[in-house]
Amino acid sequence: MQPDDACRFLEIHHASVHGLAADDYPPNVIEAWAPLPITDERLHRFLQNRDAEIRIIAERDGELVGIGALVVAKSELRACYELPSAARQRVGAAIVAEIEPIAREHRLASMQLESSVTAEPFYTALGYQVEERGEHRIAPCVVMTAVMMRKKLA
Repeated sequence: MQPDDACRFLEIHHASVHGLAADDYPPNVIEAWAPLPITDERLHRFLQNRDAEIRIIAERDGELVGIGALVVAKSELRACYELPSAARQRVGAAIVAEIEPIAREHRLASMQLESSVTAEPFYTALGYQVEERGEHRIAPCVVMTAVMMRKKLA
């Protein structure tokens, strides 16, 4: 991902959450999870990259269609989102297929993630296993149902 792609990264995140997870979560969770507008302050925080995310953007036919992020220090697959128009076309699988070798290069033995209930079947199909079901706080008064998952990297 290039720095100029930051705004598009956040737009894809927004479109994915609003277009694919809205049937599984209430509107207040969806809005807190992927808010608009993308303000200068939000863009600045994203570009600061405090967790040292390794970020990638998936491109198909010249169009940016998906995003992914890995936090090496936490062995965490932080993000895998695709545009609704790219759903079920292996974009998400391609993103994870790019991230897992990066994790191996950093000598990670496994990767963990907090999945939405929407994405749980997707991650299960890629070999991730449920470790725990719980909640993820996305704002002071907003929590969402989440599924903690892990995959060993051989």
